[in-house]
Amino acid sequence: MKSFVQNWLDIQSQSIEGLCSALFLLFDPESNGLKPEFQWPVGSPEPLELVVIAKLALQRQASVINAGISDEADDGKIFDYLAVPVVSDKRLLGIIAIKTAHHGEQKQQQILHTLTADIKWLAMLQSTEQKPDIFYSKVVKFAINCLQQDSLGKALTALIADFTNEYDCQRIAIGVLKKHHIQVTALSNSAKFDDKSNLISMIASAMDEAMDQDKVIVYPAEGEETQIMLAHAELSRQYGNGAICTIPLVYSGAIFAVLTMERSGTQPFDQETINTCEQTLALVSSFLKLKQDDELFFVEKMAKATKNMLADVFGFKCIGLKLLSLVTLAIIILSLLIEGDYRVHADAVLEGRIQRVIPAPMKGFIDSAKVRAGDTVLKQEIMATMEDAYLKLEKIKLASERQQLKREYRDAMATRDLVQVRILNARLAQTNAKIKLKTEQLQRTAIRAPFDGIVIKGDLSQSLGAPVERGDSLFTVAPLDGYRIILKVDERSISYIQQGQKGLLTLSSQPDRKFPLQVEKITSVASIEGGRNVFRVEATLSKLPKQLRPGMEGIAKVDIGHKKLFWIWTHELVDWVKLWVWSWWP
Repeated sequence: MKSFVQNWLDIQSQSIEGLCSALFLLFDPESNGLKPEFQWPVGSPEPLELVVIAKLALQRQASVINAGISDEADDGKIFDYLAVPVVSDKRLLGIIAIKTAHHGEQKQQQILHTLTADIKWLAMLQSTEQKPDIFYSKVVKFAINCLQQDSLGKALTALIADFTNEYDCQRIAIGVLKKHHIQVTALSNSAKFDDKSNLISMIASAMDEAMDQDKVIVYPAEGEETQIMLAHAELSRQYGNGAICTIPLVYSGAIFAVLTMERSGTQPFDQETINTCEQTLALVSSFLKLKQDDELFFVEKMAKATKNMLADVFGFKCIGLKLLSLVTLAIIILSLLIEGDYRVHADAVLEGRIQRVIPAPMKGFIDSAKVRAGDTVLKQEIMATMEDAYLKLEKIKLASERQQLKREYRDAMATRDLVQVRILNARLAQTNAKIKLKTEQLQRTAIRAPFDGIVIKGDLSQSLGAPVERGDSLFTVAPLDGYRIILKVDERSISYIQQGQKGLLTLSSQPDRKFPLQVEKITSVASIEGGRNVFRVEATLSKLPKQLRPGMEGIAKVDIGHKKLFWIWTHELVDWVKLWVWSWWP
């Protein structure tokens, strides 16, 4: 068997592109380890990297690919390492490990598939039916002669010539699958032949018969006939070759070519001949298929690639992902056809339409505070008071001065001192004015609400006795019967906002209710809030529930109009991409 394994490695060196070295390791059940037995090239140092990846394949019990590994000992070149278990009757026989030049992922998978397809020959080492070395020698000889050719035509010709000489065949033909039928492409002893001749048609029919049944057909059949052989019988009857054997060539589980051998009826095909031919074809099938694909015209390659892609897309592989893709595609198509309401959403804050600031009427000190922010007040209700003791003393003092001036005024009238009468009359009028001023100031020490509303700012309960200057802001009051909504619209959406547009407002405190609003004013000045540029847009509410209070926040949506759903979902991303591309475009 040693010569067979070594010959098998020699064949792989010709069929695997860029093969640098190969190693076959036998599995030892007693030690549960691997023992290197055969390698290519013969006599080269044992590659430790292949031993490592073989152990990894043994550990995982599966094929392993380590791609793009740099070899410092070889000037840092990049290589790929592959290892495939050799299994016979669910029993591990060993590991085949190879080192190749670095390839793309698709080529790596192709090499792995070829190696996996050819690995069954190594599994025959432990077959219960031991074959003589001459059997393997024939198989290897046929395979090497075929694999040494640089084109599909030459490979088929070499294969036909070897079979013809070895088995004394009168005629051998090979056909390939084209448009669901086999078309004869190579015929022994004939460099050229007529595709439409009766002989070629009969051979193609026999090949179709074997392909349709996916079996090796041997005519005449021995024992009970279980196969359909009408085309084979007709071919034998018309052209006199009494023994016919047709063998399909399989790649990736599908038939791509068929070989038909004919010889006289006195030399029927025995089982050993059939096994040799069948196993030789199994060994070279991958090589022939790859050659066939490489020799296709560019248009044919594109058509085949498109067909495979469509088969993958519409086949039953990855059905869950395909259903998800179909649903996604359906949603996209519907979104391109269906229109929806486009709304611009923005953060919103509720403010009073009128906000009255109540200032300190005079310089003084806070005496008491009746209300604070959040309290509702009625018109003329006292909100706070200022200390009035000083004003009362001033008023009493002025009242005493007025009494004194009145007595002096009466004395001057009695003495008929007209000049003094005029002076005292002026001073008396001045004192009356001061008394009136103090009276007004005393009345203003009680700070009253200008209208019914709510205090939205101001808390003097913590500032009792504190001094205030005239004009200092003490309270801010807003009425309860008028509100405005302040929308903070992002600059990317401000171009869609226009005066008079309507929308809805939902407050955080009442998420189950929606309040209708209408845009009234758009400011042209932007501000930065939360790391984004926003514009202030004012809107009004048509309905004013009693539960509303200034300062409430929520989300507002302004109706813009009808747009395609796809545009609604993607326009912001598209605008961002356009801006980004323009910024980088030279």
